[in-house]
Amino acid sequence: MAYFGLFSLLAMQCVVTGATFSDEPMAEWSVNMYNHLRATGEDENILFSPLSIALAMGVMELGAQGSTLKEIRHAMGYDGLKNGEEFSFLKDFSDMVSAKESRYVMKIANALFVQNGFHINDEFLQMMKKYFNAEVNHVDFSQNVAVANYINKWVENYTNSLLKDLVSPRDFDAVTHLALINAVYFKGNWKSQFRPENTRTFSFTKDDESEVQIPMMYQQGEFYYGEFSDGSNEAGGIYQVLEIPYEGEEVSMMLVLSRQEVPLATLEPLLKAQLIEEWANSVKKQKVEVYLPR
Repeated sequence: MAYFGLFSLLAMQCVVTGATFSDEPMAEWSVNMYNHLRATGEDENILFSPLSIALAMGVMELGAQGSTLKEIRHAMGYDGLKNGEEFSFLKDFSDMVSAKESRYVMKIANALFVQNGFHINDEFLQMMKKYFNAEVNHVDFSQNVAVANYINKWVENYTNSLLKDLVSPRDFDAVTHLALINAVYFKGNWKSQFRPENTRTFSFTKDDESEVQIPMMYQQGEFYYGEFSDGSNEAGGIYQVLEIPYEGEEVSMMLVLSRQEVPLATLEPLLKAQLIEEWANSVKKQKVEVYLPR
């Protein structure tokens, strides 16, 4: 079994009630960020949270003005919105995806770590608390080892100890006055579970055509699946899209894989927000055999 490329998208199948904000700018920005990371990350795997970055940039936007404010809003795709409209959307979306009644667990935490004696505008702190539920911690950045340990413990606390050593003492010194930290934790169970006894070792072919042996989960069931074409006549013009829901079906993972043995690089330039929406609307429920790296 040869897979030359596979990447996934975590898709929230939900609506923010009462919000007039279109999620199209956020989706487009997320794709642009992925393409930027892909262009600069060499051959490394890419894992990032668009929501996490958007929240951090939202906190920064609260404290910005003039040309800096305009550049942040432009980069995030907010040009067509009224000033401040994005803050309500980010708050409503964060509240929704982290709702306690959900069948999955998502924790979102934002914090400012501020140098002792450095004054932060009271109105900014109030707005930060209102929209991002962010906390403020006062530290002495000249004690960089202690500060790094303190921040890393904070991150571990909000990620069930899964994310360790986010920052290092090298990140801080006596001239540091502020650090903005965001943590997102997600845990969900598949709606249709992969049984451990069905896991087998298979060959996995990487982009450089080398093969590695990896444990592959397996199950057969009904999933939303579709095959799409990039419009070319070249081998690899057909690719597969599979959506695997988590319990509650509020959240799903979307997997994209080339139909033939071609590099992932041939698919990545196709990635657009509009295309992701097309995939979500076009896949049909059907019986599928799923092999997925564990």
